[in-house]
Amino acid sequence: MSTLVLADIHGNLPALEAVLAHPAAQKCAGIVSLGDHVNFGPQSRAVHDRLVDLGAFMLLGNHEERLTRPADAEFDGYNWRLMRWAAEQMRGIDLRLPTDLRRGSVLFTHGTPGDPYHLVQPPEVPDLLDALPGEVTLLLSGHNHTPWDVTHCGRRGVNPGSTGMRELPPGSTEYGEPGLAPFLVLDGTEVTHHTAHYDVNDVARAFIATGAALIAPELSRAVLHVMHTAEPQGAMQLIRHVSTVAAGMGLTLADESAWKAADRTFPWPEAIPSEEYWYNMEKSL
Repeated sequence: MSTLVLADIHGNLPALEAVLAHPAAQKCAGIVSLGDHVNFGPQSRAVHDRLVDLGAFMLLGNHEERLTRPADAEFDGYNWRLMRWAAEQMRGIDLRLPTDLRRGSVLFTHGTPGDPYHLVQPPEVPDLLDALPGEVTLLLSGHNHTPWDVTHCGRRGVNPGSTGMRELPPGSTEYGEPGLAPFLVLDGTEVTHHTAHYDVNDVARAFIATGAALIAPELSRAVLHVMHTAEPQGAMQLIRHVSTVAAGMGLTLADESAWKAADRTFPWPEAIPSEEYWYNMEKSL
């Protein structure tokens, strides 16, 4: 019996639907989401409800963990507006999900076992595999939006890459093809990689229709940019730029004025402020 394995859907419903329509996915009898099926993208609630309807087993990602406590003081700033908006969309849903899932010799997790915040890079995988319980021979992990697949001493660790926000490896200088949604098919302990295609403009429409682009225009734009280009750490590049601009202004990431100033100097492909970008996008779609 094969299992569809998804990671980091990030509220990207068109990507999820494209995967579900893929012939390889349709042969699967079950679904496991490795966490972060919410936030960043505009349709967290719809993604969650779709997974529930399908009987998917959902793990805790770092984004789900944050959405269990959106009222915490650390999330008060402008930099967390999109997350707070996503939390409002998820109101009434219990996101206290398990951190790991063990099925025989296969261990599913988001980052590393017990820690959804640990971002694993390929050079770390051999040590991570060595630390697994003796009976585990296959680790399936998410969190890192760039895929990795490492075999070491008879064990294998696989990250499918982000289904909703696929990223090219760090150091890539060219943009990737837009609208690619990677996923895995697990058959016993055998893993195969697959990719589905979706229309990124459908996500842009959802950003506008749901109001996410109005609530957090800069970060929403960065997220959509990654879906278009697979630029490595595209959203984090914006956040780091804002942090630098904020420091120069004597402000922090929490200050809206720092985000507006940084938006004007960030090297967007379209050299216009984000409010104008979304206005133009709404007119063109």
